Amino acid sequence: MSISIKVKEGLAASSWTVKAFDGRAQTVSGEELYDFRLGNPKIEPPVEFVEELKVVANNPFPGMHGYSALAGHAQAREAIAQMLSKERGLNFTAHHVIMTAGGAGGLNIILKTLLNPGEEVIVLSPLYLEYPYYIDNHGGVCCLVETNADFTLNVENIAAKITPRTKAIIINSPNNPTGTIYSEESLKSVARLLDDKNREFGKDIFLIYDAAYQDIIYDGNKLPDIFNICHNTIFAASYSKPLSIPGERIGYTAVHPEMENSGELMDALTFSNRVLGYLSAPVLMQHVVANLQGVCVDRAEYQERRDMFCDALEDLGYSFQRPMGAYYIFPKIPGDDVVFVRELAKEGILVLPGKSFGRSGYIRIAFCVKKETIKNSLPGFKEVMNRFM
Repeated sequence: MSISIKVKEGLAASSWTVKAFDGRAQTVSGEELYDFRLGNPKIEPPVEFVEELKVVANNPFPGMHGYSALAGHAQAREAIAQMLSKERGLNFTAHHVIMTAGGAGGLNIILKTLLNPGEEVIVLSPLYLEYPYYIDNHGGVCCLVETNADFTLNVENIAAKITPRTKAIIINSPNNPTGTIYSEESLKSVARLLDDKNREFGKDIFLIYDAAYQDIIYDGNKLPDIFNICHNTIFAASYSKPLSIPGERIGYTAVHPEMENSGELMDALTFSNRVLGYLSAPVLMQHVVANLQGVCVDRAEYQERRDMFCDALEDLGYSFQRPMGAYYIFPKIPGDDVVFVRELAKEGILVLPGKSFGRSGYIRIAFCVKKETIKNSLPGFKEVMNRFM
């Protein structure tokens, strides 16, 4: 079959992820599967979401299911702008917000809007595994930059990768796959670096902030306000995680209200939303989320799972940074991560290898699962670690 070479290569490189999404898995034992591959939460949406969905569905009106404006329904955009203004102390309006088909849709319209062929986007490793494909979708070049051993930002490494071809850097905090929250001091250092390079090159380098997990934070940690750190910020957010509705594909993108030529940028993002085929974000969900700003699943449920899993894995000899946010553990493992993943699969445990996230020698475990799944999987985690000790 004459599929493109690039897609054929992508299929081969991302086979772990493809299998995770379509549910395929193989184990030697044929016993129960403990699937920790995807950030597909088993915690149900908050009751406020369910009630609001009922209200919207039970009160239909003409045109309710037709296309919205390309940037999204004004009511939803205005609600988000008011929330952002209150939280950030900046003057957001609906004209700074566009509704998107999830966080992924937001990232793709941003990259489509910004990139000329061959321009570079800096991505921090470990990284969300789809970033290189999103960048390639729009003719860009993905430039990986290693973080420190504890996954904190290494600004010197970032500086070394910035060239006249650099168009943007993607910051994902809390980070997938590590759960790291980048400190305010380190983010300010990145912002100063970008300002310096902007002056040196006479161009704009944008900070694209992937805020998918901004609401899933533990231990009283605070998320630095990126809008008050970097004026060249374009923000991609999603309701998938806070409302536990990843399949509904609803999110938004926001542009810093004080960014120069923000109106032109918003027009371009709206154009990209159209020509990429999204046309408008899912309209039913736009109506639903308009009245749910600030609503979130019970973070304590995720923290309970994190603590339960982390404590047990530490006792079994696994080494990792305890995640500050999101719902992934990223342990360093002895030996080859792909071999380790295959050994876990023999015990019915499904995880992803670190090489998929740009950091070999690690595995990613999603703990947004039922507590029974975590508990019942522990003997298998113990058995495999014992084989490598």
